[in-house]
Amino acid sequence: MLKNKVALVTGAAQGIGYAVSEEFAKQGADVVLTDYNPNVILVAKEMAKKYKSRIIGIVLNVMDVKSIQDGLNQAQSKFGHLDYVVNNAGGGVLKPFAELTNDDFDKTINLDLRGTFLCMRAEVQLFIRQGFGSIVDTGALGSVYNPGGMGAYNAAKNGIMGMTQAAAIDYADKNIRVNCVAPGLTKTPLNDGGFLEKILPTVPMKRYETAAEVAKVFVFIASEATFMTGQTIFSDGGVSVGLK
Repeated sequence: MLKNKVALVTGAAQGIGYAVSEEFAKQGADVVLTDYNPNVILVAKEMAKKYKSRIIGIVLNVMDVKSIQDGLNQAQSKFGHLDYVVNNAGGGVLKPFAELTNDDFDKTINLDLRGTFLCMRAEVQLFIRQGFGSIVDTGALGSVYNPGGMGAYNAAKNGIMGMTQAAAIDYADKNIRVNCVAPGLTKTPLNDGGFLEKILPTVPMKRYETAAEVAKVFVFIASEATFMTGQTIFSDGGVSVGLK
């Protein structure tokens, strides 16, 4: 149980971020759901009705330095400390490489890579001050298995894997762990529309991953894998090790 622990999750209004937040709550942690979508406030209030943990929602834009700092300050003011952060906010434009516009590329890199960088930098600074902390970034199966149309997205997610390693080494002796979880074909509101059905036959386990399943991986890496840092863990039904 994670009683008296505090977790903050970005991109938590729906999908994987919501599922990770709920898994922390199930395990007894207090949870801060953050999202650029103001609906995250209502989402957090509804979640709070289901669990004994203290659960709040904060509007946070991962591409805005002030918004990130304000969100972290609110969380620390409310709970006194912060144990775990999951940098989950992201998205991207999926097109064949030569069809990507400058704007497509910039939007994807700014949201996924730069947004994660801005969050990580602020989080590490906070964790240095308090003397401990665990960060889990969100990678992607596409970093090693690419079905096509993911040029900008994969550039961002591979960058996140690299930043995870860099930050992990820089602060391994400061009681700060930094890891990455790379989900596989996970059913979420953001990837409806036929994409999963197209890729599903290549998954050795022959099924989707649920958001609840991968959420358990995030929470375990954040809270229980206490000698793990700098790693990217693929939760992908076997795709990254072979096709069947």
